[in-house]
Amino acid sequence: VGMHEEAKLIFDHEVEVDKISINENRIRAINYEAHYDLAGVYSFRGEKDKAFEYLKQVESKYSFPLWFVSLIKTDPLLDNIRDDPRFKAFQQQAEEKYQAEHERVKAWLKEQGML
Repeated sequence: VGMHEEAKLIFDHEVEVDKISINENRIRAINYEAHYDLAGVYSFRGEKDKAFEYLKQVESKYSFPLWFVSLIKTDPLLDNIRDDPRFKAFQQQAEEKYQAEHERVKAWLKEQGML
């Protein structure tokens, strides 16, 4: 809507808050939420390499919930990198990690007689 300066201030603040979270190892950093937010901001700004720097850190997460796998498919902040092969690889790995965790939990539920 043409509010470029206001948007820049908000994104700059988000970058600052997320970097503090990472540096101080706050819960948003431990859960990689700050890293994901930074990837989104940098993607939106067209700074693709910085976006992938943070997505690479998100990728190291053990598993991903379904809501996250769904989010990365539609998050408009990631539109600038969506067609990049690095993003496609990230998305595939997130889906594979989700599926592996899903299968692990399903097997455990069966072992417990809950399925």
